Amino acid sequence: MTRRITISLPDDVAAYVERTQGTTSGFIAGILRRKMRADSLRAKWAQLGYVVTDEDVEQTRARLAALAPVSDEQHARNVEWLSQFDNEGTAAA
Repeated sequence: MTRRITISLPDDVAAYVERTQGTTSGFIAGILRRKMRADSLRAKWAQLGYVVTDEDVEQTRARLAALAPVSDEQHARNVEWLSQFDNEGTAAA
């Protein structure tokens, strides 16, 4: 089931979505699903006593950005391993 929701985007953002993704609805739905999974994961960690702040996430992103990129093969292995933790059966790429 789907619901129609109208949103407004800045011109540059709308142009990017149209240029790279094709459908705005699919793009926005994908972003929101990713956010929902992240929020769910943070809630699960909090239940275990691990509170992850936005600052923690930014620090981790900075550390990861400084690392050498992984190969396509390693990325595929990582995605396969991560899929075991995803309730939907697919890991975010």
